Amino acid sequence: MIHERLLEHILRHVDILDTAVERGVDWSDILQVYSVLHALQVHAQAIIDYLLHTCAALKISAETPIRCIEELESRGMIRSGEADELKKLVRFRNVVVHGYSSIDIGRVRNVLESRVYRRVSKYIVELHRLLEKEGAKDP
Repeated sequence: MIHERLLEHILRHVDILDTAVERGVDWSDILQVYSVLHALQVHAQAIIDYLLHTCAALKISAETPIRCIEELESRGMIRSGEADELKKLVRFRNVVVHGYSSIDIGRVRNVLESRVYRRVSKYIVELHRLLEKEGAKDP
């Protein structure tokens, strides 16, 4: 049930981000930039929650999202390149949420326009199918 809800949330935010790309973002308008940042943040957090829930469901001890990704990769549930991109997503989300450094609008623009959010969402869809196939998804 939790896996399903998180996946729906992820895909809903893919649609929101796609809409932003299609409409175009005025990068000089701080409200539009904050809207994009928020949508990216929520999307990333839902992916992180999905991964952490997966690790918990599989009884994988992982203290952090990065460690969870590494454990899923070591078990062959996530490919190496996918794991690298998911780790970047976690780091990006940390910068956006915690403001460890000033946010690079050029980087945000690149994330949006390259639609990398779609690619990482596909990794979660693939993981979801694998969990279903193995009967490891929550009921």
